[in-house]
Amino acid sequence: MTTKTKLVCGLVAIFAAGIVVGGSVGFTAARKSQAPTPMAEQKKDHGSRRDFADKWCSKLSDDLNLTTEQVERIKPITEETSAQLKAVNAENNDRVRAIFKASHERIKSILTPEQLTIFEQKNRERENRIRRDRESSSKPKC
Repeated sequence: MTTKTKLVCGLVAIFAAGIVVGGSVGFTAARKSQAPTPMAEQKKDHGSRRDFADKWCSKLSDDLNLTTEQVERIKPITEETSAQLKAVNAENNDRVRAIFKASHERIKSILTPEQLTIFEQKNRERENRIRRDRESSSKPKC
């Protein structure tokens, strides 16, 4: 085998190895980007209070191998806790909105008329997006 043939064979082997490695890395990256992490799933799932209580009770049942009687006694506790958390969350949301409203008023006084127009438009877009997300998360899931 000549030196030129060895060189060509070596380059072909390197090229083929690059295809194999690149393909496997690309395939792995694509799979990871498609499969949401458990935390991402929790953040996306803004289900009802009942969903949270049911999931929590189900997880306790699975993890602790609860009897039917234990599940029946624990379920009201998870539902009550879920209701309390929802109330606290609503209070916090109201406080957060008030803080943002006050800060927006302070910011508006500093902006030029052109900046103010853009600022108000961006705030309307954000509010619409939040409203849309809230409405879509409150729809029943099939």
